[in-house]
Amino acid sequence: MFHNVDAPAMRRINKATVLQFIRDHRTTSRIDIAQVTGLNKATVSYIVDELITEQWVQEIGYGSSSGGRKPILLRFNASGAYAIGMDVQVNSIKTMVCNTRNEPVYRSQRSLSGEQRGALQEHLMTAIVEETRAAVAATPSSPHGLVGIGLALPGLVDVQTGSVHYLPGLPVRDWPIRDQLAQAVGIPVFCENDANCGAWGELTRSASHSDHLAFVNAGTGIGVGLIIAGQLYRGRQGLAGEFGHTTIMPLGQACPCGNYGCWEEYASERSLRRYIIEAGGDPSVLNEEQGFVDQMLSEAQADNRAYIRAFNTLGQYLGIGIANITNALNPDRISLGGTLSQAATFILPEIERIMNYRTLTQNRNIPVSIASANSVAIGAAALVIAQTLFDTRPTIP
Repeated sequence: MFHNVDAPAMRRINKATVLQFIRDHRTTSRIDIAQVTGLNKATVSYIVDELITEQWVQEIGYGSSSGGRKPILLRFNASGAYAIGMDVQVNSIKTMVCNTRNEPVYRSQRSLSGEQRGALQEHLMTAIVEETRAAVAATPSSPHGLVGIGLALPGLVDVQTGSVHYLPGLPVRDWPIRDQLAQAVGIPVFCENDANCGAWGELTRSASHSDHLAFVNAGTGIGVGLIIAGQLYRGRQGLAGEFGHTTIMPLGQACPCGNYGCWEEYASERSLRRYIIEAGGDPSVLNEEQGFVDQMLSEAQADNRAYIRAFNTLGQYLGIGIANITNALNPDRISLGGTLSQAATFILPEIERIMNYRTLTQNRNIPVSIASANSVAIGAAALVIAQTLFDTRPTIP
């Protein structure tokens, strides 16, 4: 499909192209930009002068010349603006402030009390507002200030309306959280599924900007964020990546979604609890106010065989689902995040073993690695920066 692009839109696209090129290179010059982007020298020079005036770009001296005048070197000002990324989970909120190179300058972790976890959405909103205000206060001064906050949420998120249709473990339905938070804190708010944020966060760590990757967010549930050719894939209604609700057991465990035998019923925190009981352990003695996976992992590391067997079983079921993703999408790599990734010592060998005989031969060399613990929060901030500053469109229809 072809679209007409008017002159103002073309200027915005050209400006974003030049700015992103400068950001992605340690140093560059006007002539390098023109040669690589295909823009004419006069257009590049005009845009660069405008970016210098706006304090997005700095001139830092002269480069070497192969003949003729030496080029003036340009450097991106990563501290020109900042964005907040917030990873909201059932048990915790992780908040980061990142510069425009997606580098964190502020971090905060907040555990949610039993009251905040189990009751009304007002408690969760109060915690989010308080964490946002703390992040705003900690943000360094810059020419362009805070461009927005990215809110990474589990469950079904409508990125167009900023509403949450469903949050696992909480009695929340069709919550217009974006508008409520924006009204409370007075800065632009962007809402996104947490697995999508994790996938985008993993992409920012890559030297390639055209990766095919899948980010598996395994915790209280399972979500998958998909990057296809360097772009975030959401699907027709923003629901792509719900591999946690694909069936691996036709007559299996009942899932809250209404289906039976969903992957997340066999490869999530609640299934881990079940495996521990089946192996003879007693997870009821654990302190519910502390990290559930942390405590079970401590038992396994102390050579408690019931917990080790439970983690091994969990790894096997994670491997089945990851093998399905690998065979369906043939990505460059798989990143495993979420609370369960903390148990990599026990689950990763099982994942790799299962994949070795459940994937097509050509897919067996696709690596499965543990994602950064901060990928979701950084990805949430990075998506804000991408959509506001660079005017990239990190989705494909």
